[in-house]
Amino acid sequence: MTNEERHIITAVWGDTHLRVKLEDSPYGLTSDELRSLQVNDDLNDLLLSDVGADTGELPVF
Repeated sequence: MTNEERHIITAVWGDTHLRVKLEDSPYGLTSDELRSLQVNDDLNDLLLSDVGADTGELPVF
């Protein structure tokens, strides 16, 4: 698996191992691992904002 494929998978599905590692030893993560977590957070924020998660309302199409 290439690094790019790993980043895509982590961005979409997340990586609980990296989340635990971030909490236990944040300075032990590589810049690539931190970037993958950031992209996952950004994607989750985007998806949640699109469905009205802040207001609890579903979008009207």
